[in-house]
Amino acid sequence: MTLYTESWGNPDLPTLFCIHGWASNRNVFKPLAELFKDHFHFVVVDLPGYGESAWSGDEAAYEPHRLVDALLDVAPAKCVWVGWSLGGMLATLAASKAPARVEKLITLSTNAKFLADKKWKSGVPLPLFNGFMDSIDDVRTTLRRFAALCVVGEQSDMLVHLKWLQQEAQVPAPNSEVLRLSLECLRSIDNREALVRLPVSCCHLLATDDAVVPHTVSQALQGLNPKHITSFTPNASHACLVTQPQSVANGMLAFLQGSQ
Repeated sequence: MTLYTESWGNPDLPTLFCIHGWASNRNVFKPLAELFKDHFHFVVVDLPGYGESAWSGDEAAYEPHRLVDALLDVAPAKCVWVGWSLGGMLATLAASKAPARVEKLITLSTNAKFLADKKWKSGVPLPLFNGFMDSIDDVRTTLRRFAALCVVGEQSDMLVHLKWLQQEAQVPAPNSEVLRLSLECLRSIDNREALVRLPVSCCHLLATDDAVVPHTVSQALQGLNPKHITSFTPNASHACLVTQPQSVANGMLAFLQGSQ
């Protein structure tokens, strides 16, 4: 399994390796890359069946540890890893598995465990998850519904951001099998133990009005590893890296410059 990667910006600058979330592709990082063009070199990757990464039909491609191995195969030798949502969960697994390859870790709108339960209340309710899974054969509707959920909480230009996500980050559209397997992957990852032991410097950037990953998960994340930094993008949605890239960039820079 070989994943498609693309490089943006000056390769002589420090590199950020970026992993997108569910029902999107590498282009979700374009707004950040434009703001960071004088600071960082971006290497962005498409997960299997998303964007320009081919889909072989192999269901095992979305077994989390196999997927992490595929990411490590295409990532720069050592750099900062940045992951949004599912991408943040995969980046955390990579940092746990190969800490020598991950200089620092930044997660954007990312949970330690996606689904809520009695012991982890700051997750997605099971009915919401099942609703997406039940309608997943209707790819167009699924993508539209999730893009809409991603911008819930924005105070302005919600429809503009929704249109951008649909046109830039969901084209070409993945097929229903890719959506199902990657959603199952999202459900299966539980990074709580990995975060407790994680030897890599880490920052969790959360959005205060996220309809997918509630910002209140910050307390639970701090409880797992008090050494990690938690930062917030105010009045922002799950797609804050697209809707409010300047605020996200400020939080990332504060962490990266402060941890040098």
